[in-house]
Parts: sequence; structure tokens; C-alpha cells
Amino acid sequence: MRIALIAAFLLTPLMARAQDANFEADIQEATGRLSKNIRGAKIAQDKQAQDAASSRTACAPQTDAEPKLFSSDVRWGLSMPDMLALYKKLYESDKRLKGRAHFNAATGRFELPHSSDLGGPVVVPDILIKALVRHIQAAFDKDYIDAVFFPDMGHSHLLIPDSLWKSKYDAYPVARQSRFYEDAFADPAVHVFYHTAEQLKSLKEDGTVLDDQRIKWRHKTRNIAGPISEAAELTVYQNPASKANTVGEVPGFRWWGAGFNISANKNGCFSFTRAGESVRFDISLSDLEPDPANPSYGD
Repeated sequence: MRIALIAAFLLTPLMARAQDANFEADIQEATGRLSKNIRGAKIAQDKQAQDAASSRTACAPQTDAEPKLFSSDVRWGLSMPDMLALYKKLYESDKRLKGRAHFNAATGRFELPHSSDLGGPVVVPDILIKALVRHIQAAFDKDYIDAVFFPDMGHSHLLIPDSLWKSKYDAYPVARQSRFYEDAFADPAVHVFYHTAEQLKSLKEDGTVLDDQRIKWRHKTRNIAGPISEAAELTVYQNPASKANTVGEVPGFRWWGAGFNISANKNGCFSFTRAGESVRFDISLSDLEPDPANPSYGD
């Protein structure tokens, strides 16, 4: 017993020093982790700031000299290879959507041009862009789309719950349509609906779907919608009565046909991530118009 006590007495300082060393190592490890996390957060913040600055630069107001994307730049009945080739070509071109969103430096806001008779510019809520990015990335992840431009995922409609339509949105006069859009674009109860594969050739002459597994899948999943939320999940709708599987109404919702157009472009205002790469895109309330210099092309 006496020997054990003596041993314990002699070993206690050594154990204390070992514990101190372990504690110091733990502190150093924790400090290292904290520093790494701080550096990571700083890098993320810097990237967000760079992305925001890049968006503001890319989002300068449209000028008359800026090349516009026309309906005659795209065409109906595209094969998948032709659609993807056209997507790449137009992405690398300088042609952007007419009436695209831009950053208003005076107000510090992103705005969509809109007629003064309808209320003037529409302020773009941050949540709309976050939701749109989520919709695009989810659509790619689920293999619902192949491109972000009019021939594929390039135009939208709004689904407004019937109850909200009656209690709120139906009351907006035409002269305040811009305010209607601002409220709808920030409302998580509102869903954005997309007709995808819009100009992709999917049917034979007899109206049946082409014998191609990819085309069959695209035809089956061409109607997608998601709420205005950055955590949105997409819903696929179908219309068996339509040979093209085109949905034009959804039970429980008021169909608002005049949504926004989307088109990816290297100079675009906003961005999403595809295969680890940043892809830029624009949005606009204006529909594509024929090129006055070449109006018949693409018919």
C-alpha cells in the first residue's frame, strides 16, 4: 500500500504534464479547425461578393447597340444534336434577351423593364433568382432538361393558388401589373411552371413519340413546376390527352400565362452551376420577336 501511494505521488506530476500536453494539442487542433473554417467562410464570402459584383457588371442596362436574341434565331423540330449545337452557339454569342433584367445602380436593385402603362419596372426579388437557380439545377440533376433557352427550358408560366387568386391577385388593376409581378415573384405559394422540350422534335408524322429513349423521357417529363423557394422540389405534370403532352392547367391553381423567358448566355446577368462550371443566364418579361432583317428564318 505504501509503495502504491509513493508511486502515485511520483507519477501524478508526470500524468498532469501529459494531460496538459494532450489539452494543449486539443486546443491547437481546435484552433486549426477554427482557422480553417474562418478561411473557408472568408473564401465563400469573397466568392459571393465577386459573384454579386460580376452580376452587377453583367447586368448593366441594355443598350440599343446590344445584339438581341430573336425568335428567328431558334426553330421548331430540332433534333437533340441540333438543339445542343444551337444552344452552344447562342450561349457563346453576344445575343441576349430583349428587355432583360438589369441592375439599377441608382436604386441598388435588379429590375425587369415593363411598360409604364402596366406599372413600370418590376423589382426582381432575390428569392425569385434563388428559386430559379434551384429549379434549373434540379431539372438538370433529374435529367428533365438539356438546355436553358427557348427550344428547351426557356419560358415560364405562373401557378397561383385559387384561394390567393380570389383573395389577393385578382384585385390588381392592369395599371399595377408590375406590383402584381413583384408580389407573385416573392410568394412561396406561387409556383413557376415550365414547358420544356418546347422546340425539340419528339413526335413522328403519325403523332406517336419517336423511338428514342431520351426523347421518350423528355416527352414524358416536359411539364415541370416548382414553388418560389430556394429549397424547391420540382413536380412533373402530364396531359395524356395531348399528343405533345402539353399541360395548360393545373387543378387548384390559377394559370397565369405571361411568365418570364430564360436564356443562357456567356454575358448573362445571373448564374447557375452545371457540372462544376458557372453558367450565366438572363430573364425577361418580353417574348422573343422575329428579326426584322430575317423574319422568316426559324418558322
